Amino acid sequence: MKSNNKFMRKHMKSNINMVLAIGIILSIIVSKQAQDTLLNKLSVVSAIGIDKSKGGYIASLQIYNPASNSKEGASETGAYTYSAKGRTLPEAMESIQNKIARPIFLDNTEVAVIGEELAKSEGISSISDYFMRESNLPANIRFVISKGVSANKLLQIFTPLQKISGSRFEEMLIRKRLSWGKLSDITSNHIREKAVQNRTELTIPYIRMNGSFSKGTSKENIEKATPETILSLDGLAVFQNQKLSYFLSSEESNLYALMHSKIKKSSIITKCQRQKGYVTWKEVRSKPVIRIRDKKGIPSFLLQLQLTGKLSDVSCKIDTSNTKNIASLQHEAEHDLEQQINQLIAKTQNKKTDIIGFGEVIYRKQPNRWNRNKKDWNSIYSTVKVQTNVRIKVLDVGDISS
Repeated sequence: MKSNNKFMRKHMKSNINMVLAIGIILSIIVSKQAQDTLLNKLSVVSAIGIDKSKGGYIASLQIYNPASNSKEGASETGAYTYSAKGRTLPEAMESIQNKIARPIFLDNTEVAVIGEELAKSEGISSISDYFMRESNLPANIRFVISKGVSANKLLQIFTPLQKISGSRFEEMLIRKRLSWGKLSDITSNHIREKAVQNRTELTIPYIRMNGSFSKGTSKENIEKATPETILSLDGLAVFQNQKLSYFLSSEESNLYALMHSKIKKSSIITKCQRQKGYVTWKEVRSKPVIRIRDKKGIPSFLLQLQLTGKLSDVSCKIDTSNTKNIASLQHEAEHDLEQQINQLIAKTQNKKTDIIGFGEVIYRKQPNRWNRNKKDWNSIYSTVKVQTNVRIKVLDVGDISS
């Protein structure tokens, strides 16, 4: 009797697994058919580009090419970019719709690319407000700035590995989360929040075109072993009062990210102090803390940065099997990072752009003091004293000694 019950339970379990497997296969088939139907009946938008024009805007929509998804369409272009001018963004978008037979589907839009000229002259507030009001646009669209080239041209570049540059931008931003944290996920809600609070200046990732536009729009660009024109996510664009002010380099952006929020995984490079060479630290985690030093007059701050990381590479001649040498490298790295941080803080003070969050600390710790100084905070910030204190804990030095 027991053996029969055991056989029945095993048989029922086998049937359940078979039903689940069939259900999964059917759901995949139905999902694929629904996706194909969506692509064939609608103009599905991957990315939106917005540039400035005389008396208005230039809107650009990067639209998926359904033919590229089929086996026969392997050589097809992944997407097409349509552009139109308008006095307002809705008018420009409507003009694009008039050029396309199929209805425009915005719900899958991944990235919004804002032209550098527009970001400098007009700013970002009105653009983000439009994205928040437009119900067909998803709330999680990530914003990027196109540096040195229009948003329209950036969306036309053929990118290797990923046929659609808008999807490529999305991949780059997701990968940057490890070293930039939340700084890589800038949405319209985030931009609006910064504008309303007016305590910390806005930063948005920027993408740059390396190479010529003419070669980048040719399919030969991705058919070569080494593309002549590539797109790179280099750093962060800094805004002042919601208008683009200046750009941070890749190194400055990585350093700023360590100072701004807790980072789970990043890489930093420090100089060897006693001889020529550099030290590369990998899998760096950060824990920044900002403290107010005095309670009267012009405030001063203490920026404490606790880092943990692994030794990746040492180009200066030193025996890394010696614990004293490791301690020396650690102290040298702390000193070098303090200098780098001081230089970056000085740069933001000269530009009167508090991106690190010193004003936010006053607002949270001393709200009455913030209310007295918030109108003049940009000017006050340019004169505050900031002391930096960096501590590095070495987790691993590897198995090979120099």
